Amino acid sequence: MSWIILIIAGLFEVAFVITMKLSEGFRNKKYTALTVLTAALSFFLLSVAMKELPVGTGYAVWAGIGAAGSVLIGMVFFREKRSALKFLFLSFIIAGVTGLKLFG
Repeated sequence: MSWIILIIAGLFEVAFVITMKLSEGFRNKKYTALTVLTAALSFFLLSVAMKELPVGTGYAVWAGIGAAGSVLIGMVFFREKRSALKFLFLSFIIAGVTGLKLFG
């Protein structure tokens, strides 16, 4: 169950980063409120998951989900630059998170 909670926490981390971008430097009140909410939910769920998971593994997986998800959403929805090297390094993040899950 802790892994499921950790994945959900990572997804809220992605939502946190995206709503922060949409808040336009915290000038848009709706997205600023969503930023605060998603950040709080992400941190809360991370803390719940880390009751049973090792801190290093839990944090690395959470950060990896947030980083990889943010890069992908940025490329798809914000038309950020795509390149073969970007996908290569993104695959390193995913491989690292997968390795921590399998061998952590």
